[in-house]
Amino acid sequence: HAAHNGHAQAPATNASPKVSLQAVVETATAHKVTPGYSVTLPKGEKGVYTVAVFADDPRNDATLHIDQYSGKVLADIRWADYGLVARTVESGVMLHEGKMFGLANQLLMLAVCLMILLSAISGLVIWWMRRPQGRLGVPPLRHDLPRWKTGLVIMGLVGIAFPLVGGSLLLIALIDWLILSRMNSSTRLQAQ
Repeated sequence: HAAHNGHAQAPATNASPKVSLQAVVETATAHKVTPGYSVTLPKGEKGVYTVAVFADDPRNDATLHIDQYSGKVLADIRWADYGLVARTVESGVMLHEGKMFGLANQLLMLAVCLMILLSAISGLVIWWMRRPQGRLGVPPLRHDLPRWKTGLVIMGLVGIAFPLVGGSLLLIALIDWLILSRMNSSTRLQAQ
């Protein structure tokens, strides 16, 4: 309520910024910030205007911090200021969301999504067709297959490269060993 000055007709005190929003927009234009940016208003006496844009092409990302009293640009952070990890993450997110390279990238991401979906469904169908009859379990492994060891190595490398995948593979193996293998052996003992 300090900015209202008790509803008096006198001008506002220091609670209102001295730089107008229009001046902030003009500063962003002068610094060639890509259109589509957001402006965050200052909070409190020490706050700043923040102009930020996260463009479809991450090379056009920009963040400006502008002093609310003088209009001076306190910080101007661009793609060139990003480190290697930040550039990699930002580029990966934009590729993943299909924002870079237009329709071609979006169609590629759609194809990847459909392949993952098809893989999940076909894996379930194949397991159902090969499962041991009358019970849940893993189909017997054929050791005459020439590349099953290569597949295990690839799974191990993927598990190391992507720790969440590796953790989920270990969790499934642990559940299989603790629960499912014991259920199958107790079922076989009861059948005898």
